[in-house]
Amino acid sequence: MRAHLPYPTTLAASLILAWVLLSTSLPHGVVAGVVVGCMLVLVAIWERVLPHAEAWKPSGRTVRLDLTHMIVTATTVVPAVRATLTVLVGDAVVRQLGAWGVQPWPTEAPLLLQVALAVVVADAGAYAAHRWMHGARAGWWIHAVHHSPPGLHVVASARSHPFNAALTYAAETGPLLLLGVGPEALVLWSVLKATNGLLQHANVAFARSPLELVLATPEVHRWHHSVVLEESNTNFGNTTVLWDRVFGTLHLPADRRPGTRLGIAGADIPEGYLSHLGAPFRLARAEADAGS
Repeated sequence: MRAHLPYPTTLAASLILAWVLLSTSLPHGVVAGVVVGCMLVLVAIWERVLPHAEAWKPSGRTVRLDLTHMIVTATTVVPAVRATLTVLVGDAVVRQLGAWGVQPWPTEAPLLLQVALAVVVADAGAYAAHRWMHGARAGWWIHAVHHSPPGLHVVASARSHPFNAALTYAAETGPLLLLGVGPEALVLWSVLKATNGLLQHANVAFARSPLELVLATPEVHRWHHSVVLEESNTNFGNTTVLWDRVFGTLHLPADRRPGTRLGIAGADIPEGYLSHLGAPFRLARAEADAGS
C-alpha cells in the first residue's frame, strides 16, 4: 500500500510548527532545530508504519554512522560556514545596497511569498553545486559518500562529507544572505528544505504526488540515488525540480518507478566515519593509480 498523505502533511506540519514557534521568544536557531527534530521523529514513525523496501532497513551501526554525520554537520560545519558567510556577505553588503537605494529582497512581501522566493533562489545555488559535484572529478570525490548507502532511510539525508556539506550550505545560503533575506523567511526556508531532505531519503511507501511538478519529492530523489549511472546523474535540485526542468536534467519516467538498487557500482567506501572523512583522498588516489 502506498500512501498519499505522509509527504504533503509532513511538509505542511513543519511549516505550521515553525510559524507557531516563531511567535515565541525562542531563538530562531532553536526554532529550526526543534522543528526539524520533531519532523525526523515523525518521518521515522512513517518508516515503521509504511516501509517501502525491506532491503533498505538500516542496521544499528548504519544509523549511528549517519547520526554522527548529522551531529558533526549541525554542530561544526553549518555554524562555521554561517559565520564565514556572515562576515563575507552579511549585513555590510545589505547596508551598502540600502545606502544606494537598492533593496534586493522584498521584505514587505507576504512571508510565504518570501519563503517561496527563497526556495527558488537557494535551490539555484544548490543545483549548481550538486551538478558540479557529479560532473567534476574533485566534486565527485567529496560527494560520493552521500551516494554510498545501498538503501535509504530518514537519517541517510545527513550522510555527507564535511566538504560536501560546507559547499552545499554555502551555495544555498550565500545568495540569500547577499540579497538580505529576512530572519523569519530564512528559518521557514531552512525548515522546509531540511524536512524535504528527510522525506526524500525516507524508507516510506510514498505514492506519487502532484507536488513533483514543482518539488523534488521522494519519487524524484530516488532516481538520483539509483545504482544506474545514467539515472543518478539527473535530478540535481535539492528542494525543487525547477532548475532541473530549466536545464533538462529532470528524470521522471511516467511508465515506471525508481528501483530499489541504490549506491555506487564498484565503489570502495568502507562504512565508518573516519573512512568517510578519508574517502575523497582514497578515491583520488585510486583514480591516479588506475591511470598510471
